Amino acid sequence: PFPPPPPRRERLLSVAAHSKPMRSISMSALVLAWRWVICLAFIPPHPVASFLAPPQRSAAHASSHHGRLQSLPPTLETLVMDTLDSDRKIIVVTGGVLSGIGKGVTASSIGVLFRAMGYRVTALKIDPYLNVDAGTMSPFEHGEVFVLDDGGETDLDLGNYERFLSVSLTKDSNLSTGKIYQSVIERERVGEYLGKTVQVVPHVSDAIQEWILRVAKTPVSRFSKTTLSNDTTDEPPEICIVELGGTLGDIESMPFVEALRQLQENLGYKNLCFCHVSLVPELGNPREQ
Repeated sequence: PFPPPPPRRERLLSVAAHSKPMRSISMSALVLAWRWVICLAFIPPHPVASFLAPPQRSAAHASSHHGRLQSLPPTLETLVMDTLDSDRKIIVVTGGVLSGIGKGVTASSIGVLFRAMGYRVTALKIDPYLNVDAGTMSPFEHGEVFVLDDGGETDLDLGNYERFLSVSLTKDSNLSTGKIYQSVIERERVGEYLGKTVQVVPHVSDAIQEWILRVAKTPVSRFSKTTLSNDTTDEPPEICIVELGGTLGDIESMPFVEALRQLQENLGYKNLCFCHVSLVPELGNPREQ
């Protein structure tokens, strides 16, 4: 309820009625003030705080979400439930228009901001090419190879992750189409799919989700600036930065895009968000975006 009008209201209105310029200024100021009040009333909470806060779920929503999770494979269901119980967040960085637009630096910078807030952060790079890893690729094709502490030959973006986040990543932190298909084919050869027709959806997409959630919960070693050694901790990360390489719209990245869409359905939009980096060219004269 609004507070009652002040007793001087009638007197102020009568004074304003005899002074038209003053009345117009007063009415304009009143309208502007009310616009600010309405805008402030509808401004949502801080996006980072809202994203990091535990989601409030109703009983009906929790029941329907649990029913959807029961239809997942047992391994994926266990990983999803572990992510929800630990309130772990996943941020996916994608790119558009062209490759090499700065997704790696953007993902690393986002990780630095969360690390500065006191969160434990890890990273995962997805490369849609069919190579199992970057070790056999020419540096003229895809840049230099970054070798991790465990001997993994990975994309150069993982070097940015390690420098920005001060962590020591593993070979599982670099996922490629070759690795996923190799894993799915090995499962099919030993009969893990129980004679089913192995398809991109749901078998490859489920394998991608399992890989992402498994890396997101794996503890990583931290670099110490004073001793220049690794500080191994058993505490799992709280935030995982996932970079999807290439450009959205490429045929080779479609299974990963679909898997990430399904992962957001399984985790909920409060636990997985997307950050898209795109080129906005300025063309013509006068220049327009």
